[in-house]
Amino acid sequence: MKKNGQLNLIPPIELRQTDTIFDALKNIEGKHWMIVTVVDDQGCLVGVASPGDLRRAILQGHPVSTTLKRVMNDEPILIEEEQLKKTEDVNQVLEDMKAAYGDIYFRYAMAPVVRKDKKVVGLINLDSLTVYVSKDQEPMATNHRTVLIVGGGGYIGSTLARVLLNDGWSVRVLDKFIYYGDSLKGIDNNRFELMEGDAANIDDIVRAVDGVDAVVYLAELVGDPACAEAPQAALKTNYLAVTSMAHLCSHLNINRFVYMSSCSVYGASENPDEFLTEESALNPVSLYARIKSLVEESILSVCNLPNPLFAPTILRLATVFGPSYRPRFDLVVNIFAKNAYQNKKIEVHGGGNQWRPNVHVKDVAGAINAVLNAPIDDVRAQTFNVGGDAQNHTINDLAELTKQVFPATEIIRNSDLIDPRNYRVSFEKLERVVGFKAKHSVVEALQEFKELFENKSTEDLDSLHFSNVRALQALKYS
Repeated sequence: MKKNGQLNLIPPIELRQTDTIFDALKNIEGKHWMIVTVVDDQGCLVGVASPGDLRRAILQGHPVSTTLKRVMNDEPILIEEEQLKKTEDVNQVLEDMKAAYGDIYFRYAMAPVVRKDKKVVGLINLDSLTVYVSKDQEPMATNHRTVLIVGGGGYIGSTLARVLLNDGWSVRVLDKFIYYGDSLKGIDNNRFELMEGDAANIDDIVRAVDGVDAVVYLAELVGDPACAEAPQAALKTNYLAVTSMAHLCSHLNINRFVYMSSCSVYGASENPDEFLTEESALNPVSLYARIKSLVEESILSVCNLPNPLFAPTILRLATVFGPSYRPRFDLVVNIFAKNAYQNKKIEVHGGGNQWRPNVHVKDVAGAINAVLNAPIDDVRAQTFNVGGDAQNHTINDLAELTKQVFPATEIIRNSDLIDPRNYRVSFEKLERVVGFKAKHSVVEALQEFKELFENKSTEDLDSLHFSNVRALQALKYS
């Protein structure tokens, strides 16, 4: 046999038939690619269980106290140690695995290697075995992970999907595309799956979570005006749907669950000169922010239910800005850029001295990816502000920065319209715990917009598809 390299076996996780689903899930927590080997009293292999096997058993009604004997795969594909010496035997194993798992996923699968007496020697990744057999074969990523992005066709999700694919994740998107249907076009990757559906539909979300290792929840009516336009829909989508998804993930032990909250939960700060942290008091002043704070509390309360493995993470986003595959021109920096280019004037409301934290959409995607990759115990039941300290700006600052990039811009001040939100935010915790620091500035985004506008990359800047509230009005959404 020609060998391309050293064959390294992975130490097995061995459990008994009397151990439970919960025992197995606890042992493989955070190891998306791992399987549990189930052995008898003599230490001989009698079955295996993967995370997918265990979650399907739960979905079929088995409690986590169910013994592995009842839910394990008792006829697994395995490799006898002697087979590793014969090319034809290894190739047959590979063909069996391909038939069982399909062309895309079989190389990520794990198989036990056993002696003649069925004692487990170790586990082998099928990609490693393929490389071992063929001197011409290049190794693939062996840590296969699948993430579901609920609302993955939106402003943040369409950028996030591409970031996660580039990082080696398999990505499934659930979205009903109420705003814009072209945001995911151009993704050509066999690790990408698009599932059109509604996050508020139980059948759709049960179908969507099958086989995933993590969930990122983005499917909401975003922004104060959008929620004020359709308050009942906001309650259904922003509260009931997300809390249902969190409970479903907890039940199925899909333990990595990332929820996008907002720094708007801080509302009107009593001392705008103070940098607010995750421990600061919340003071939401809009329906959107009030629902966000309710959802945060509800999701974290799921950790107190009988699944101590559930690991939700709350990300409070600063005001997002920057170009995306689903454009939005109803966010302050993006509005200023569009109006400065198109009308050569921008309007500042309420005096302009109100502070706002800001974050580039690319940094939001980077932060989510960093949280998904962080040790699970570091992010379990944690809340993080997402943004950059240097991107805390007053509205007047944002107007002046816009004028720097679009010099012909006239700044019009309108003190009649008052916005009570006024706060600055610290993002130190995210960098300290997760190691992520925002990189992109407001000026950088304004320059990106200027280039896009001048190149006519976005033709109709006034399209209702690029404004959440205008799209909802046109749809008569409720």
